[in-house]
Amino acid sequence: MQALELLHDQIRQCRRCEEDGFPIAPPPLVWGQAPAPFLLIGQAPGLSDWRGDRMYLGPAARKLIGWLCEAGFTEGDIGTTIYMTALTKCFPGRLPGKSTDRAPSPKERANCRHWLDAQWRLVSPRVVILFGKMSIDTFLPRMPLEEAVGRMFEKGGLTYIPLPHSSGASTWLNDPAHRRLLADAIQRIREAREKIAPPPPILGE
Repeated sequence: MQALELLHDQIRQCRRCEEDGFPIAPPPLVWGQAPAPFLLIGQAPGLSDWRGDRMYLGPAARKLIGWLCEAGFTEGDIGTTIYMTALTKCFPGRLPGKSTDRAPSPKERANCRHWLDAQWRLVSPRVVILFGKMSIDTFLPRMPLEEAVGRMFEKGGLTYIPLPHSSGASTWLNDPAHRRLLADAIQRIREAREKIAPPPPILGE
């Protein structure tokens, strides 16, 4: 944990994107313990995260955590068994005149990539949950979301499981067929969790 605490301190002090002129809202946010069997990678912190000084606090995050609990995790597993991070660590700000968040640019993601790589090395996960299309496209070959969600991908000795974004701005889950794919994805996460930490046997009386 000492190495992770040092890394978290270094991440929190980063101001590279601010110095590059991007309209972000520092400080960078981090959340989790290492090592951990699961690593979840989203897009970027949201407004609620920035206000609360911790990742995954907003309405979309609550929905995501609900999905993870459906897969058999407890809320206590979030940030412990599952290390929670994102492609970028600072709230990117709102789109001008909109109530939706600005997507981090390729340059911002590149600026932050060495931090993500350092987190990855310390977490040493066995399963990587890719939350949202931007995260999926970063680590898997580009494909339509409906071809990614509901499947497991094996790559470099790791298991990758894509999830759609849970943002209310996304209409992808309005389609019943897509909701079935989400249910399949939750089942894939459950299977991965049980493979890593099998449930205790049920003993007869």
